[in-house]
Amino acid sequence: MTLHAQHFNTPLPNALECEQSLLGAILHDNTQYWRVAGFLKPDHFEGGVKGVNGAIYEVLGTLIAEGRPATIQTVKSYINADQVIDPNGGDEGGPLTLFRYVVRLFSELPTLANCYEDGRGVLLAHGRRRIIRELEDGIARARNLHISDTIAKIIGDTANALTNISQEADERAASLKYGVILPKAIEQVQKASTDTASRIPWFLPEASAVMGDMRRGNLIGFMSDSGGGKTSFALSQCRHAAMCGFKSAFFSIEITEEEAALQAAAQAARVKLDRLDAFNLNTNEQRHVEDEMMKAMDLPFEIVSFSDCSLSDIAVKLEAMVKSKGLDFIAIDHAKMIQLPGKGTELFAERVNALYRGLKAIAKRLNVAIMILIQRNGDWKERWKRGGSLRPMMGDAYGGDGVKQNLDVWFSLYRPEPLYKDLIPQERRDDKRADLQVKYEDSRGKAWLINHKRRRGEPQGNQEIRFEAEYTLFTSPPTDMPDAFEGMFQ
Repeated sequence: MTLHAQHFNTPLPNALECEQSLLGAILHDNTQYWRVAGFLKPDHFEGGVKGVNGAIYEVLGTLIAEGRPATIQTVKSYINADQVIDPNGGDEGGPLTLFRYVVRLFSELPTLANCYEDGRGVLLAHGRRRIIRELEDGIARARNLHISDTIAKIIGDTANALTNISQEADERAASLKYGVILPKAIEQVQKASTDTASRIPWFLPEASAVMGDMRRGNLIGFMSDSGGGKTSFALSQCRHAAMCGFKSAFFSIEITEEEAALQAAAQAARVKLDRLDAFNLNTNEQRHVEDEMMKAMDLPFEIVSFSDCSLSDIAVKLEAMVKSKGLDFIAIDHAKMIQLPGKGTELFAERVNALYRGLKAIAKRLNVAIMILIQRNGDWKERWKRGGSLRPMMGDAYGGDGVKQNLDVWFSLYRPEPLYKDLIPQERRDDKRADLQVKYEDSRGKAWLINHKRRRGEPQGNQEIRFEAEYTLFTSPPTDMPDAFEGMFQ
């Protein structure tokens, strides 16, 4: 005879060790919070004496998001420090207070703590608990059938609840049957195709052809050489988005608010920047600048300058602006000027990737499009010496081609003109120097947008545009221009 127990009074799943390890790691290094902030919430926690881990995580996250240090001392001010959470769990069998528990989390951190995997473990246990509770609720409804209930309704409600848990419990890839998710996806894109307010347009049609319209929640990587025109391009894009009614912001860590405003005005008024900076304007130029000043009063375009900033500083400022003003699009100039998360002993590439992961999490959490400007490294110079191309490649990015995984769109602005200009005096052979001079002359005023990655579309596309150096302004090429000089891509 086989006996089947009807009820096993086993405790619900928990991930206490993961929760404690994660909290201790964040207390040691606040930047680790951004590795889990995009998917882990306080109510996902279960463990800790009297379930205090979720409350501690919430305090840590709030402090870090506000740009404040989350340490044992600062946390103490925001918890009931003297609350006894275990009468016999303290030192020598004495009472364990909430503050002493926080100290223990810090001091007993495992040496091999992995914040991301710990966060995944917490989320997995949370999902398992929800599954058990939903099934128990369905069983209880079946045992005690209410007059308003039916078998189909109980099964349907339980199935819907379990599907929601499945999607929420795995932030990387919720598993759904193709035939179920496809109609929903088609419905979403059909609705988005007629909703002009859901996508942010580029200021050049060539950019739209290469990258597609910007979407909220996306992180766009924009790479160019130093002096290649990243700032000019970004300012034009911010102003254009604002002109289209999208609330935009330009975050600069390299130039002041006044310098950014003057450059944007010079572009819009088509006045030479050096003349505007010296205010040496003729009557016509002054009228154009005054017109731009009038337009600027009503434009939803913010300029924010940082003398020094970290990922936390950006998160705090963005969250405050989203709540107070509402934002749709932000350009950040540029990645190399932001303090890298993590410790100096960690791999450089991993710290750069942590920066992009943090920006991606911020974009998703605040539902804004973020364009991060990326300075191209100098690898192209060695490549050129070996007979290679000047054309930007993925490995030229600040942080290497590994940054690709955290970007939804990644494109380069390629202006060969200043590169050839720098190479000419370095070339010793007359014939090669003459060849460089020819290429330089042919490249003047020309630029290309090159697509390295586009989640929704074909990568590796490129479009030629024009650069008007006197106004630091990018424009579309004339419609009657000859075919592009393909030598630029050799």
